[in-house]
Amino acid sequence: MSPIIRGYGLAAAAILVASTAAFSGPGAFLKGLTRSTSNAFVNHAPLNNLQEVETKLSMSTVDETIGTSTKLEDYVASRGGDRPIRKVLIANNGMAATKSILSMRQWAYMELGDEKAITFVAMATAEDLKANAEFIRLADSFVEVPAGKNANNYANVDIICKIAQEQGVDAVWPGWGHASENPKLPNSLDALGIKFIGPTGPVMSVLGDKIAANILAQTAKVPSIPWSGSFGGVDDGPLVAELTAEGTIPDDTFEMATCRSVEEAVEAAKKIGYEEGIMIKASEGGGGKGIRFVDNEDDLKNAYIQVSNEVVGSPIFLMQLCKNARHIEVQIVGDQHGNAVALNGRDCSTQRRFQKIFEEGPPTIVPPETFKKMERAAQRLTQNIGYQGAGTVEYLYNAASDSFFFLELNPRLQVEHPVTEGITGINMPATQLQVAMGIPLYKIPEVRKFYGKPDMYGDSSIDFLEEDYKPVDSHVIAARITAENPDEGFKPTSGTIERVKFQSTSNVWGYFSVGANGGIHEFADSQFGHLFAKGPTREHARRSLVLALKEIEVRGEIRTTVEYLVQLLETPAFKENTIDTSWLDGLIREKSVQVERPPHLVVLTAAVFKAFEHVKAGTDELKESFTKGQVATGSIPSINKFPIEIAYLDTKYNFEVTRLGGDIYRFSLNGNDIDVRVILTAEGALLANFGGETHRILGQEEALGLRLVLDGATILMPTIFDPSELRTDVTGKVVRYLQDNGANVEAGKPYVEVEAMKMIIPIKASESGTITHALSPGSVIAAGDLLASLSLKDPSKVKKIATFDGKLDVADGALSIPNDEALTNALAGFKCDPEAVAAAALSDAKDQAEAATIVTDAFNEFIRVESNFDDLLLDDVVRSLTKANEDALDNVIGLNLAHQQLQSRSAIISALLRQVETFGDRFGVSELPEDLISATKAITSLKSKVYGQVRLDATALIESTSVAPFEERLAELRNKLSEAGTDRAALSVDASLSAGVDLLTSLFSDEDISVRSAALEVYIRRVYRAYIIESLKVEEKDGRTTCSFTFRFADVPKSESIPRDGMLSVVSSTDSLSAVLGDFKAEFGEAESPLHVLHLALSEEAALEDIESAFTGKESEMKALGIRTANVVIPVEKKDPLYYSFPECDGFKEDKLRRNMRPTFHHLLELARLDTNFELERIDAIGRNAQVYIGTEKSAKRFAPQVVFARGISHTSGLVSAAGARRALMAGLDELERAQSNSKVTSQSSSRIFLHSLPELENTTPEKVAANFYEIIGSLKSRLATRLLKLRVDEIEVKVRLSSTDEDGNVMVQPVRLIASSMGGEWLKAQAWIEQPDPVTGVTTQFCALGDDEMCTVDPYDVSNVVQTKRAIARRVGSTYAYDFLGLLEVGLIEEWEEHMNSLSKSDVSRSIVDGIPTGIFEAQELLEQEDGSLAKGSRAIGTNKDGMVAWHVTMKTPEYPEGREVVFIANDVTVQSGSFGVDEDEFYYKASEYARELKIPRVYIACNAGARIGLVDELKPLFQIKFIDEKNPAKGFDYIYLTDDDYNSLPAGTVNAHKVSEGWAIDDIIGTKHGIGVENLQGSGKIAGETSRAYDEIFTLSYVTGRSVGIGAYLVRLGQRVIQMKQGPMILTGFSALNKLLGKEVYTSQDQLGGPQIMYPNGVSHEIVDNDQEGVKSIIQWLSFVPKSVDDIPSMRECADPVSRDVEFRPTPTPYDPRLMLAGTADELGFFDKGSFKEYLGGWGKSVIVGRGRLGGISMGAIA
Repeated sequence: MSPIIRGYGLAAAAILVASTAAFSGPGAFLKGLTRSTSNAFVNHAPLNNLQEVETKLSMSTVDETIGTSTKLEDYVASRGGDRPIRKVLIANNGMAATKSILSMRQWAYMELGDEKAITFVAMATAEDLKANAEFIRLADSFVEVPAGKNANNYANVDIICKIAQEQGVDAVWPGWGHASENPKLPNSLDALGIKFIGPTGPVMSVLGDKIAANILAQTAKVPSIPWSGSFGGVDDGPLVAELTAEGTIPDDTFEMATCRSVEEAVEAAKKIGYEEGIMIKASEGGGGKGIRFVDNEDDLKNAYIQVSNEVVGSPIFLMQLCKNARHIEVQIVGDQHGNAVALNGRDCSTQRRFQKIFEEGPPTIVPPETFKKMERAAQRLTQNIGYQGAGTVEYLYNAASDSFFFLELNPRLQVEHPVTEGITGINMPATQLQVAMGIPLYKIPEVRKFYGKPDMYGDSSIDFLEEDYKPVDSHVIAARITAENPDEGFKPTSGTIERVKFQSTSNVWGYFSVGANGGIHEFADSQFGHLFAKGPTREHARRSLVLALKEIEVRGEIRTTVEYLVQLLETPAFKENTIDTSWLDGLIREKSVQVERPPHLVVLTAAVFKAFEHVKAGTDELKESFTKGQVATGSIPSINKFPIEIAYLDTKYNFEVTRLGGDIYRFSLNGNDIDVRVILTAEGALLANFGGETHRILGQEEALGLRLVLDGATILMPTIFDPSELRTDVTGKVVRYLQDNGANVEAGKPYVEVEAMKMIIPIKASESGTITHALSPGSVIAAGDLLASLSLKDPSKVKKIATFDGKLDVADGALSIPNDEALTNALAGFKCDPEAVAAAALSDAKDQAEAATIVTDAFNEFIRVESNFDDLLLDDVVRSLTKANEDALDNVIGLNLAHQQLQSRSAIISALLRQVETFGDRFGVSELPEDLISATKAITSLKSKVYGQVRLDATALIESTSVAPFEERLAELRNKLSEAGTDRAALSVDASLSAGVDLLTSLFSDEDISVRSAALEVYIRRVYRAYIIESLKVEEKDGRTTCSFTFRFADVPKSESIPRDGMLSVVSSTDSLSAVLGDFKAEFGEAESPLHVLHLALSEEAALEDIESAFTGKESEMKALGIRTANVVIPVEKKDPLYYSFPECDGFKEDKLRRNMRPTFHHLLELARLDTNFELERIDAIGRNAQVYIGTEKSAKRFAPQVVFARGISHTSGLVSAAGARRALMAGLDELERAQSNSKVTSQSSSRIFLHSLPELENTTPEKVAANFYEIIGSLKSRLATRLLKLRVDEIEVKVRLSSTDEDGNVMVQPVRLIASSMGGEWLKAQAWIEQPDPVTGVTTQFCALGDDEMCTVDPYDVSNVVQTKRAIARRVGSTYAYDFLGLLEVGLIEEWEEHMNSLSKSDVSRSIVDGIPTGIFEAQELLEQEDGSLAKGSRAIGTNKDGMVAWHVTMKTPEYPEGREVVFIANDVTVQSGSFGVDEDEFYYKASEYARELKIPRVYIACNAGARIGLVDELKPLFQIKFIDEKNPAKGFDYIYLTDDDYNSLPAGTVNAHKVSEGWAIDDIIGTKHGIGVENLQGSGKIAGETSRAYDEIFTLSYVTGRSVGIGAYLVRLGQRVIQMKQGPMILTGFSALNKLLGKEVYTSQDQLGGPQIMYPNGVSHEIVDNDQEGVKSIIQWLSFVPKSVDDIPSMRECADPVSRDVEFRPTPTPYDPRLMLAGTADELGFFDKGSFKEYLGGWGKSVIVGRGRLGGISMGAIA
């Protein structure tokens, strides 16, 4: 046996050669040639026992046989040779080149100990190089040869000879195909002195030619079947010939057997007869090329042309088909010494299109004695003519008659020669090489071994015609792996190969001509692999081959025959060996062998593959866009939810795919869901798990459809094409069309011939019709290209694709997803049920620690994602994430995916927060872990509105953790109530009781009567604190604790006040209502009007509907008692009680607005006033004494305005102090802040705050309170302006109660209403009102202005007026109403003064300003257009302007100019036609700017607009008529738009320009009837642009962009040069959607990507970026502070506390430093400019250059560093 070696595992496996595997199946070690299994094994030879390898390598086998000589020359000489060959040119490619190099290298190493003893030169085309062909890697060197057909390269004798000579090779190995049978090659090489490894030229000519070979066979009396050479001899018998002196057949004899034309072929066919069928053959063909079967004259004519095109220039002959025949081969080798050996043979009967599929040996179907005759005949035939090298004599054998006929002789090695190697142990390429070196056959060691000679290296002669070789004791079956489509009649395919996976075993090996990332090009042979299986019997070998084929995997664009081969091997005919050469063609024709998979399984797995590819493609596209700097993330949702359409077997399946996780997909079809887990394996296959099964999926999208490999079976799922389109499924070129253009073509008949893989392939029409050619002959085509189109003969025959509407028949069973994985997926943004996921995540927690860890991790993950986005522009976030994750862009996609699903993820967090609230009851532990609290607090720190609800929920949890446990608080309150000295009246007004009022209800049923009595009394006194309680008693009545009391309104004189009665009774249920009403009647009697109140405290839970039913059932009785409101409180253990109110006016049905509020809250918060004009919806509030409502106007408007009402009561008297007022206002703002988190609150809603202070103020007057309020509100407006604007606060209302007496000296309360309102137009204007309440209802009937008794109002809260509506419009675009900027300017100016005064107060310098901030620091007069067109200062009601441009002449007293400076402000009013520029707006802007220039004062432009105005003539649109080119098909277009005569005549003259047509008047131009809606609006753009440029040259110009600035608006800003931009204020010339339409794809997702701060700031257009309009106004004032008051003035100067003579403390360092530190200084070292005065501009542009302004000694200066 030959030495063997195996690597230590596949990862270290060597590329082994199977040519010596004949001994026992193995190959041998190739020194230095190893590859990882991640690539395709070129040769997967079997790996045997390692111990055997190590042992055999240590043996002195060589020493015992031939000594120690390893040199090639010594070996050749010792074996009787005369021509050492050291360098070989491989004149072939693909499998041939690969196998030859491996085999000869293996021989060199085994015999000579040096695998490099022979070097190999390869020829490589561009296609081979591109395909990463394996033989190029194996060769020692290669020479690139011309690309294209083999006539340009491997079949070109001149090129081969030229390379051989230039490379200095000793010999040329031709392989098979190409030039291997061209006699010119050996002849030419012989002339050059280069050895041809094969027969001589003359012998090749005579035997290699199939015609000559048949003549010789007939001459040698070898049986032949009828053929074109069976006639023309003696007596018209078989042709015979004596060889010429040159050793060739005489030309005249040769020509008599040849068919040189179609006509000669037809004539020969008539002599042979069509009965059995006729084969048309090219004598130089082979490998299935140049051969066709016909059985009629018409087919013969076409087939003749095809054969002649496939093997150009080859002689053609005809031969009768031998039916039921087996194809048997005898392997022969001849040497130059006249010897010829037969090395057994092969059975190659499994063929399709006369190309072999399986080859096996020995040919067991032939009896041994018959096969011996075949061998001897083959030996005599070759020996007689001096044949040298390897060749194959082929026979047709009829098993039934045991007869054989000569077929042909191939004068070359054949691709299936490893079969012979496997059964003989002889390395065929190495044997060819040794014969070429002149070594006699009987001296070749492997031949001697095969013949059983004990001395392999002996020199005794062998008579090969007499002696027999050893019996063959094994069987080898080979399978060709080809790039062909078995579903389409084995059509060749071409394309890339990503991977070839094959596992060698001890009895299966293989060769592949391509490696990883290689391919099969259109000029290559379709075979790229060969597998061989060996066994002691044919059946053993067959089974081994089946297993090997099932394991092989080829991935790439090509199709392969692998699965089909398995089916063939499993057929009974192959198992029983009853096949013949026509067997496979019959199976193909009948399609009786197919790989079947359940259709619905195929459909689902195809959907899985397409879904996976969709996600991959979408992800890759996103990552590519990120690398290009693009920030659009709008396509992410389409990666996670998308439709997939699968068409299979004339049925269409429409799936909706939703990702539930990174690897989990939900496929929804007709209401049924199938969840699939999809895992990508290392080799690129998909493992799909569903229904308890796992399926392996590979797929390849091709031009004609999806090629799916499901569990090893290949299924082609064609794309639905129009049947009138005829397309190619192969790559190659068009040879010829078989019908003329416009001719008829029949379904199933060929209509074109194309060349692919050097073969002519006819393509058949799928339907009948008239053909129109799409290409011309010679056109290069790719799979899927349109070849022709059909006008269908019968359109009704086209198959209709039905839509599937049932349930897929696939394995059932839910996909198991662990709870922790489900939570992780949900937080990653994948679809889920938030509540279910949250509950399931904690279901398995054993204790609080484990549960807390789960929740904490979830909260931290939520924060990890959202911290990247919170309060930031999305584009900026994506840009920074991309930069931080350049090598991990999947992270960027993942973060954006999660953020986009914020709503569902927030729902999960909220659900988990609710779960945390149950931890105490669930785990018995009250305190939460610090990590969990910390993570919860992190959620509360999120700023953006989008986190509203989850932030509220987290805040609530944090608050609950800061409150003492319920039991502790209840015990403390109980102790206080039970103390003997407790003053219940004092306790009821104690501010500390605020949170304990609700707690009192839990003591109503206390065991201690004194405790429950005290609880009832304190509760009533607290709830009715705003009233005067005249009497109160608590008593027990029939087991019911009852509190009876009398009270009256405190703000009504006693003489006018009406006493009211009330009762609170503690009962178990409403069943006691009758008894309580009896108590009430007994206590107070009946009443004529509803004035009294009834309170029930239920000790047991009760359904609301039952309570309501009880009250409505007693309606008449309760009305008789004068009960105005019935209230019910139900204590809830460890929680706040439930409150319900049932007013008499509603028939004692529950008032939902009052639900869960204390009984008097409705009155104290004046909710009745709100309810008049607003639909109210209560939302959660922070404070226990506060309530927040969303009010929607009761209006017929489509989008009714919305107001957020924050209302609260205070039990402290601090509201009238500055600190107390600030605290109260901050509390109100906190409530509004929380309300903004509610998704129901719109961005344009107005906000109003109402605070009711219950404690009575003593020793003061309404006038003093009002004066104090005016001062406080002015300060608060300045300090809290940013927050007030952000929360859109339009009204602050405070109700205070002053202690007073009535005319009779009785104690009463004087209510004073303090209001700061923007409702009149001026921002938060302060006013004070005296209230006059109704003595019966207590509701204020009118409000009179303080100091003006005649100015009174009776209106409740008004609906939105014009100003409020305009504010809402401005807020909708992200800006502030133009007139409100005046208020912001005043507030900003006050803030500037305060900062300035603070800086001075910290120094000891003498100041010229000693009285603080001057009075009247801000005055604005609107510029109005006069009758003569000029502008003049004036005033008008806010909101009455008709044009969208306004301006003011503003006088501001600033720290630089305390006496005052003048500035002109021009602003777009975005509430008038979206702030667009029309003729009037252009003219006003021009005049206002000119006004500023004339005064030489600064001009500030506040830009918020929509560009130039273009309108439509609405009254004209309904009159349009259209003249279509084709009325039945409007898609063809129209001729013109016209008006009927009547409509045209009804229009005012000049409305349109039109010309007369038959239908009426065709419109040429639309002029319109109104000025200012058409192109005339563009005329002023140039005018105002020029004015802006002039203003920039002559005066100081500054622009502030807020909301948006479009078109001419953006242009004006740019021309003004100095720009402050708000973050939500893009400057654009046109919208992003319009640009996307122009580009034809979604490139931009927001206006910010075109002109937002992230674009304009880095590019130096915007000098400064601000967050909001208040900051914007502040920046305007700061910038103006550096500017002289007019053009002619000296630079501005302000008083400064920083001495001009001080040193510059900062010192530059030798190393690079920030120049800002030199200019501005640090906290410890002062810089060049006055402390705190330096401000940088253009910070985003020119990072290495610092531009800014500062002051030196108070003088304004600019700086560039």
